[in-house]
Amino acid sequence: MSSTSLMAKALKTMETVVEWAVTVIVAIMVVNISLGVFCRYVLNDALFWTEEMSRYLMIWAGMLGAGLAMKDDGHVGLNFFVDIFPTKAKWVFRFLSRLVVTVFLAILLIKSFDYLRTLSIQKSAAMELPMVIPYLSVTLGAILMSIENLVLMARLFVKAEAPTTEGRKE
Repeated sequence: MSSTSLMAKALKTMETVVEWAVTVIVAIMVVNISLGVFCRYVLNDALFWTEEMSRYLMIWAGMLGAGLAMKDDGHVGLNFFVDIFPTKAKWVFRFLSRLVVTVFLAILLIKSFDYLRTLSIQKSAAMELPMVIPYLSVTLGAILMSIENLVLMARLFVKAEAPTTEGRKE
């Protein structure tokens, strides 16, 4: 087994795990919100923790989902601007945009570690959950997006073409 196929298999496994994690998080969020609405409006006795839990679950789903969107090059871009240029210029623009994203994600990752250190003693208001847990989603999301961004950047060199919407899963 070559190192390339091993890397592709590891990447696919990571993406599958993240897809399942997002699915489970959203399912828990639906149950949590439904329970909160039922208790508040049917039983007239609101649960104090459902709003906070749904907020943190939404953050986790969003940050992990951002990594999955990066996989499919699904984040917002200005393709109409890039598409007016010749092929070589398109490649340069796409490479530079990947480079800017890499720098942004590196800064985000470094800052998220700073926040994790700072928040290690703080607890959430309703559930008294360590605040490291919700903020860890930013760190993991940045790591996932960085991995997917580096894969897209490597594809620019391997295939000598930029990622486009044609390869995107629908």
